[in-house]
Amino acid sequence: MTRWEAFTTVCSYLRAGLLGGEHTHQAEVTWELIIEVASFHYATTTLAACFDPDIDVPSDVRNYFESALALNKKRNEQILSTLARVAGLLNAIDIEPVLLKGAALLVEGIYPQPSMRILGDIDILIPKNRSAEACAALKAVGFDTKWSAVSPPTHHHLPMLLDPETGTGVELHTDVISRSADAVIATDWFCEMVRPVLFRGQRMLLPEPTRNVGHIIFHSEIFHELYTLNKVQLRHVIDLALLRARHEKAINWEELDRRFSAAGVGEVLATYLHLASELLGQAAPQLSHAPRRDAMTELRSTESRDGFHFQIERLQSTCDRLLTHSSFLQSELENTRSALAAISTSRSWGLAAPLRGIANVSRTLWRGLSR
Repeated sequence: MTRWEAFTTVCSYLRAGLLGGEHTHQAEVTWELIIEVASFHYATTTLAACFDPDIDVPSDVRNYFESALALNKKRNEQILSTLARVAGLLNAIDIEPVLLKGAALLVEGIYPQPSMRILGDIDILIPKNRSAEACAALKAVGFDTKWSAVSPPTHHHLPMLLDPETGTGVELHTDVISRSADAVIATDWFCEMVRPVLFRGQRMLLPEPTRNVGHIIFHSEIFHELYTLNKVQLRHVIDLALLRARHEKAINWEELDRRFSAAGVGEVLATYLHLASELLGQAAPQLSHAPRRDAMTELRSTESRDGFHFQIERLQSTCDRLLTHSSFLQSELENTRSALAAISTSRSWGLAAPLRGIANVSRTLWRGLSR
């Protein structure tokens, strides 16, 4: 069995278990590869729940998947407990958080069992002008930032806070991705038509299905740049598939097509839905753009490599980008220092002292970024 065959076999099990599709049987299954593919795509627990009792799975493999599912059930219960506590603290200062990503899916019951979806942390959206109060409310009961957690001032969420009781990470978002009105997933647009929900006695808001679908695709393929890597993450493809299964009639594909196309990424939307159709069998909606040519061939090439080598390649690409940005910043810093030095030594300016202060602040900031 090749790695690509293992990938398509995982998709076949998911298609049958989640959407009632047909499972394509392989003459010979290499379970080590199945486990590796599922793990790399954060789909181990979802796959575990899709194994029919009648499927011929070796007992040790079945035990592995059942154990993963049981452990994730306990972990998700801890995470959801933290979510309810955080929402209660925010409700106390009159903030109703908008749930994002996995938390939104589990609270809405999009997954048949909460244990099926692997969560990394809790992502919630709060009003930007209330972020300081929200952060203070959580810190007052022991939530604290990781020592290494630093977010740029323009980033869409604050540094991660850790629950002192469970260790769960909480990211308070002040934007979904961008506040710009013409962004594909603009914050104001995303917050339109949110749906109130009571979860464990706490008030929360769920995103409207069209906006949730758009966020899933944009965040995975564009924000995390998987589209440029000819890749999808099965966890997100499953999120989309289950959202569509529940809300297909409510999803406004014309609006999503218009927003993605206006930003020049209509092909990304079309390609993602095409790949999801090929992998899980859900028909792609009619859109104004065609999928990228040879998208499945490129995906096959990507998935034929093992996860370790793919991560190394991605790390190299990230390092290259960071070096480019670093060189640019260094050049800009030198230009700014030269300009400020010229101003501070000029007798024709009465603002020399304040400008020297600006230069000192710039140097301090640069030292901080360079560490």
